[in-house]
Amino acid sequence: MYKCYLKTRSTLFCLYLVFSFLPVCGQNSERAIVDLQKARMLIDSLDKQFAQYYFNGDSVAIYKMYTKDAKFESLKGNEIILSWGKQIRNSIKNDTRNLLFTTTSLSADSEFLVELGVYELKDSKGNSKHTGKYLVVWKQEDGNWKLYRDIGL
Repeated sequence: MYKCYLKTRSTLFCLYLVFSFLPVCGQNSERAIVDLQKARMLIDSLDKQFAQYYFNGDSVAIYKMYTKDAKFESLKGNEIILSWGKQIRNSIKNDTRNLLFTTTSLSADSEFLVELGVYELKDSKGNSKHTGKYLVVWKQEDGNWKLYRDIGL
């Protein structure tokens, strides 16, 4: 019952995030036009970089991919690095260090990229061990796209 409640709450929160960006996107008719094909290539490369850091066990590098005011689920600040450190240690113990992201949807405006996707954790033999869905809001900080909101669905 509690898992169902969490799933529903997470889904509603994600929908709130997505729909809260819609009015912002429509207000400025002179906003910069984002090339979605280039944005998709950028996000794919950032997802691969994240997965490589995960495989290498580098929670510090993962943490640096987040904006200063980022949230990972409900975590923020140093809680993010601690969480990724714990997940990496578990992945080493469980042989699930191979992480693959697949973007299923990407929306953009001049300030944010909103990525919906699926992830898969594989063992060292390439067997799928776990799959899930995610929603990530990317934001530019110091000229680089970084994770601003990161939510598992």
